[in-house]
Amino acid sequence: MESIKLKPEKELKTLWIITWVVALVLGILFLLFFIFVAGVPVTIFLLTGWIVIMIPVIIWIPYAFRALEYSIDDEGVKMKSGVIWKKFVTVPYHKITNVDITQGPMQRYYNIGTIHVQTAGAGGQQGQKAELKLNGIKELDKARDIIIGKVKDSTYTSGSVERNIKGGMLRSRPEDTGKESIFNDILEELKEIKMLLKERQG
Repeated sequence: MESIKLKPEKELKTLWIITWVVALVLGILFLLFFIFVAGVPVTIFLLTGWIVIMIPVIIWIPYAFRALEYSIDDEGVKMKSGVIWKKFVTVPYHKITNVDITQGPMQRYYNIGTIHVQTAGAGGQQGQKAELKLNGIKELDKARDIIIGKVKDSTYTSGSVERNIKGGMLRSRPEDTGKESIFNDILEELKEIKMLLKERQG
């Protein structure tokens, strides 16, 4: 299958900027109350520190957004992120147990959402400990269906996941590889035992 590249929508960048600007303003308003408690010098010091921390983060957001990329190919679901320290994450299809979609109020307003790709080792409630999160996706159902389709395809070849998928939920089961060979060995053993019993009776 040709690799499908998924870039998060620009609305995700806008949402990130709004979130951090709100945090900056709320932090400034909160720290202004320290004037009555700790005095002007301490408050100015805290305000300066808060602004020095938050402004670079807001400036950094466009770069982090441009570096974020998702892809779906034959190996699994992948994510590439990071501006200075690059991060690459791959979740193979045979490890995927849940494919969930979440949308917060602001995400619904911008018509985007998050796809949570969860594995058996990542427990917890929906999306809390997902192995991989695809943020800022607009065509959520389409992307989820593609991932579930690839999981189903891997099921038929590996036998490591049950073939019935309902609501994005998958359940692991033991692989069938080698079962036929084991049964043949047992059958041969039983035949030999039957032959020995016949010889003793004769």
